Amino acid sequence: MRGLGRALGASAVAGWLGALLFTILSASCGHQYFLTGSKVTPTSSSSATSSAGPTSSTSPTATPTAGLVFATNHADGTLSEFSRDFTSGALSLIGTTAVGAALGPTGLALSSSNGFLYVANSADHVIREFSVDTATGALAAIGSVSDGLGSSPQRIGIDRSGKFLYVTDGIGATISQYTVASDGTLAFNGAFSDLGVVVRPIGIAAAPGGGAMYVADFGSGLVISLSIQSGGALALVNSVASLGPSGTGQPRGIAVDPTGAFVYVTDSAGGVVSVFSVNSGNALTFLASYSTAAPTHKTFDLALANNPATLFLYATNSLINTVSDFAVSTGVLSLTSAAGGLTAPQGIVSDPNGDFVYVANNGTGQVRGYAVGAAGALTAIGTFDTESPANPASQPVFLAITQ
Repeated sequence: MRGLGRALGASAVAGWLGALLFTILSASCGHQYFLTGSKVTPTSSSSATSSAGPTSSTSPTATPTAGLVFATNHADGTLSEFSRDFTSGALSLIGTTAVGAALGPTGLALSSSNGFLYVANSADHVIREFSVDTATGALAAIGSVSDGLGSSPQRIGIDRSGKFLYVTDGIGATISQYTVASDGTLAFNGAFSDLGVVVRPIGIAAAPGGGAMYVADFGSGLVISLSIQSGGALALVNSVASLGPSGTGQPRGIAVDPTGAFVYVTDSAGGVVSVFSVNSGNALTFLASYSTAAPTHKTFDLALANNPATLFLYATNSLINTVSDFAVSTGVLSLTSAAGGLTAPQGIVSDPNGDFVYVANNGTGQVRGYAVGAAGALTAIGTFDTESPANPASQPVFLAITQ
């Protein structure tokens, strides 16, 4: 049976967690994409689907596509799907698909084959599963699993083998573990928790070489390394303060260097990108933090563009409406420029060749595209509405791109 149950914690733990959540909710501001509540037993896929199943509001058309980009629209409870031109980088809206409750869609992830897409909804606590026809762009709902009533699923990570999928719970102090069947469907595989370490996990990324997941925990201020056991369960390797010796911040977005030797994390409190080295056994060591030139902080998400010229890192600054551009050399970051013209930029992705970057422009209901130029400088190639007719209030949050 898919979506096996989780037990509720003891009442003392529940009381501690409630007090902690009140504290971090009172101290934070801006878009956090979480809902409060306590976890109970996740339902089976049939129950989850019957209450808020994935249905199409605008069916994706069967049109040949060069590449695909997906965006979660937080305000509308929809998923936008675009085709992407390999040469120009321009996006064309294929359609939108309902993915549950409004004020809910958050993270999403594609399988390594691009054949399956998973979308988290923090409002109805469900992870929705789709098959993707990469020749036509057509999506087909293949099921869903509840992440637990009262949970707030945030970001999704898939390990290199494609056998295991993990979801961070932004309020429940856990990381949900799922096994992935050959048909793309998910089965609940328990949850990882470690009080004081896992408090409010947000960002999650897989080690390119397999065997580990890395998590940015907004609540504890820690960046966490987790090893993947043979059955997919996670085990703590170590955790490091996101700002190193200078203090504990609010880590949010996370990405791993293509070599697997470094981990990069955005910190909302510090307005920085922190860099960690990956050592024996996937243990993390803090190296340095680099300012994004965001004096009001709220650095949100980041993406690595593995351009033929060099590796670039881009970080969105949601309050000053810019994207910071860093050149990357063996884990050392050099801030080179920033792109403006945005309104509350949040999620960001790069295409596989590092030629284009796409930003979820939360304040205008659009995805903004950029070409990667000399020294990583970004040149706008267009803004693309997430819905038709255009809806400036759709609030796109996170993006995924076919590899």
